[in-house]
Amino acid sequence: MHNHAHSHDSKASRRDFFRTMVHGTLAGASILELAHHRAAWGRAMAPGSSAQLFDIQKAAEGVYFAQAHAQAQINSNSAIFVNANDVLVVDSHSKPSAAASLIAQIKKEVTTKPVRYVVNSHFHWDHTQGNHAYRVGEKKIDFIASAPTKRLMSELAETRLKDSLDNVPKQIDALRTRASKSTSPGEKAFCEGQIQQLKAYQAELQNYTLELPTITFDKSYVIRDKAHDLHLEFRGHAHTAGDIVTFCPQKRIVSTGDAVHGILPFIADGFPKSWPKTIDSIAELGFDRVIPGHGPLHTSRQPMTGMRNYIEELTERVDAGRKAGKSVSEMQESITVASLKSMQSNGYSQFLMANRLLTSPVFGPLSPLQLGVNTNIGDVYKNLDRT
Repeated sequence: MHNHAHSHDSKASRRDFFRTMVHGTLAGASILELAHHRAAWGRAMAPGSSAQLFDIQKAAEGVYFAQAHAQAQINSNSAIFVNANDVLVVDSHSKPSAAASLIAQIKKEVTTKPVRYVVNSHFHWDHTQGNHAYRVGEKKIDFIASAPTKRLMSELAETRLKDSLDNVPKQIDALRTRASKSTSPGEKAFCEGQIQQLKAYQAELQNYTLELPTITFDKSYVIRDKAHDLHLEFRGHAHTAGDIVTFCPQKRIVSTGDAVHGILPFIADGFPKSWPKTIDSIAELGFDRVIPGHGPLHTSRQPMTGMRNYIEELTERVDAGRKAGKSVSEMQESITVASLKSMQSNGYSQFLMANRLLTSPVFGPLSPLQLGVNTNIGDVYKNLDRT
């Protein structure tokens, strides 16, 4: 048995910039659709399935990192903590079939122990929409999240999923246009592959089942296991109102969801003034390695520091611009990648460029990094007063 200790005194790119962020649920599907759904899962779960969506590597003793392959609809990474008798997985990707695919890979590549816990690091669709695969695939399962994450999933999941499904035809049209303008067979094949992935997402998510967290907490939730202790911690507002990290002190590793990751931050639901302080609070934990929500394993604290300093510097620049009466578009002209000290420091911009999504569209005259910074400027401006 696990001994759960609850304490309430704890201190509080690889992204397609043209994709809307969505998170979600829809019910009501025909028998035919449900059959299609189960068949897709069956294929993902089949022992001979070759459609691996993750690269799994050992990150520490008994801790594994599942890095998501680039997909038309982004999947989160996962952290896999192998306990004495079971497994805890952090985050469940953008769709149940992706989670089913990871379950199969864990059983094949890591351990045959059952997954007993799924942590939702925050409420976003690409970290929660796969929850249901664990409900179907495992005998006993609990979903753990902060109380704000459960509330945000309850309030926003349906509308955000609907937004994502409504956006698919536009994404398909854009890919068809891109393919028609290209003379490269490789480019045409890539676009066709993306279109097939989008159609599969659309079909699967038409009959989505929302699985809300079954265990929630405010500040801290501890799983004490014979193998190690796992501290689930809310350290403050960051990427969303409810981000939590999963910290294993014995293995000196932390899984951070999108509070710390390897791509440009997404700030539309974020708290730009609080986020750097929250990263400082996470940094007080005793870890050497970071399993991020997106991008590669961090074997040092350098990417985390780069992300922290970038959010802080960009927020200061946008705050000063707003006080001077500048518009967002004026700031997007003046706040360039080259002008941001945080981007130039310790190779942060090169690190981001190395990890951007392979599915990024053609960006025109702006570099993908500048396009991302421009998106961030708009979101920081909108959220400057959030605390």
